[in-house]
Amino acid sequence: MLRLFRRTLLPLCVLFIAGCQQMAANHVATPMFNFMPVPTELNEQGWLERFQFAGIVDESMLVSTEFTTSSIKVVALTFEGVPLTQLQFDTNTHELSTSTTLAVELDGKKIIYDMQSAFWPLVMLEQNMLDNNQVIELDNTVMRTRQFYRNDTLVREITYNGAITLMTEYEQDYRLKIERLEEY
Repeated sequence: MLRLFRRTLLPLCVLFIAGCQQMAANHVATPMFNFMPVPTELNEQGWLERFQFAGIVDESMLVSTEFTTSSIKVVALTFEGVPLTQLQFDTNTHELSTSTTLAVELDGKKIIYDMQSAFWPLVMLEQNMLDNNQVIELDNTVMRTRQFYRNDTLVREITYNGAITLMTEYEQDYRLKIERLEEY
């Protein structure tokens, strides 16, 4: 009975998420920085993370990310291991290829943008900032925080505390909690 419920409910939830994603896609903020290449220290590395979204829709999923010199590959999965979507981003051409299952359409470039704002080295972000935008990093013994400003207004804040990264996006009104489960 539980399996039948999951098989029926999961696709409906996924369709709801995709619909909400489309609503959220209508409110896209102007980028604060240009897309960047994969940092040397991430080349040939990978992560497995748990993503928890809060905003228009609350949802959790597993995300596997792999980096090469010129690309970023991302696979989003249910906790049961069912692939939801896959994307590959070419950091040289900024071309994005995606494939989806269960009718989940995620904004791949937004995923890459969020990833770069959270995990790329501060110096790379500073070098690629667009006019009237700024990133500041604060570090104390307990945690580290990155703050992104547009025209002197705080628009994004990212807090790092061990394996947990919390991103608050004020312009688009969402929060993302990322828990790093494994690095490979």
